[in-house]
Amino acid sequence: MARKPKHNTLWLAQRHGQDWRDDDVLTAVAWLQSLVPSAEWAPRLAAVEERFQAAKLEWAEGRRAALFDPADAIAWYVYQATRYADPALRPDFFLPAGYRIAPLFQRIGQLRDTLVGVDGGEARAARVMTENTAQPDDGIYELLVAGAYARRGWDDVRFVPEAPGVAKRNDLMVERPGNSWAVEIKRAGRSGYARDERLAGERMADGVHALSRDAGRSLLLLTRFRGELHTLGDDYLSAKVERFLGSDGIYEWDDEGGEGMVADVGWARLHAVMVEDDIYFGSSRMVELLLGSYEPAVDFTMAGDWTPAEGRPLHAAWVDHLSLVGWRSGSDEAARRKSTHFRGLIGQASLQLPGDRPGAIHVGYEGAGGNNEDGRRHALNRREMATFEPGMTGLRMVYGNYFMPELVTARNESAAVTETLAWHPVGRKPMREPLPGHLLFMDQDGQPGSHL
Repeated sequence: MARKPKHNTLWLAQRHGQDWRDDDVLTAVAWLQSLVPSAEWAPRLAAVEERFQAAKLEWAEGRRAALFDPADAIAWYVYQATRYADPALRPDFFLPAGYRIAPLFQRIGQLRDTLVGVDGGEARAARVMTENTAQPDDGIYELLVAGAYARRGWDDVRFVPEAPGVAKRNDLMVERPGNSWAVEIKRAGRSGYARDERLAGERMADGVHALSRDAGRSLLLLTRFRGELHTLGDDYLSAKVERFLGSDGIYEWDDEGGEGMVADVGWARLHAVMVEDDIYFGSSRMVELLLGSYEPAVDFTMAGDWTPAEGRPLHAAWVDHLSLVGWRSGSDEAARRKSTHFRGLIGQASLQLPGDRPGAIHVGYEGAGGNNEDGRRHALNRREMATFEPGMTGLRMVYGNYFMPELVTARNESAAVTETLAWHPVGRKPMREPLPGHLLFMDQDGQPGSHL
């Protein structure tokens, strides 16, 4: 199941040209910080710095301490965005988290002037910084959607003030001469089913890592599940590893639960590069060197022992032992269960719409690994919407904004995001949709196709 390299993977990191700045990210940081009184913001940012520096020391000793306080996730976002964008601070950029933060801040920086012109835009951005600090992604998604309407010909875009305990209200009103829409915005986290699926995969992977460690043997395991992960048992993959350890050569299987392979690690590519470069342990770059390519549609976990780089303990200067498990779900039942979550989410969101004008709902999905199966998911969601009854809500259009921040492995790339748009007309009365062909991370229309 290992793939042939698509390009030369044995490149080394550049030793020059590392003084670049990302002014869009820094614009977003400056704007968001300006919305918080400095007497409140300074101690929050100092707390992030203190905790992160202490955690780095723990990581250098092999203890994975928490890097930030989850109750103030937005402060961590700002901290990492700054360290991505400012070359003087870049040694403290934490790639496994920062790769998804940088594109969000980059787009917010590009939209800043637009959002300042949106009625309630600055107030909504301030809420991200001061109220919903543990879940900033919801507010950031609302800002991206508002920016898309304001950039695409809607003269009046305004956030609707909330009325907790009084009435349910939608997020946006958008108007232009002769046309008015109510817009509700929902960023979808993983459903309970998707979370359980991911946890089941991690439990199976943990068993593989434990066997690899106990046997003192570095292993690669790649699999595509056919069955629902929670029905297979935590020892499903461990049993495959035990058979591999008792056999010669690569072990492959194909059964009702799935198909896959177990093999010893081939160190040649990884060690050849590590002679010159330090690499984040468990990063997409390390996966690429182990497998010959990196597939963002696959969920990966990695465990092992490495020598921390001097001054950069989150990087490995050398790896002595590791185990890598990669998996994706091919279960039709799992996909169906996730699509019913989509229908339920739309049902709840539609109740926020006033019903006195046509309504649109935007659902934002941040894709990650094998839980992000584009084509099948779109087809199932379309089927759910074909039979959805909007009732008196006025719902006429559902947009699915799917975006996947990419752990890039190209030599001269630092951050990227791939985006897919799906749209689902609702109801029997056809209407011209309010935001055709839009994308959130760029002003241009997208190209047909899916990103997986």
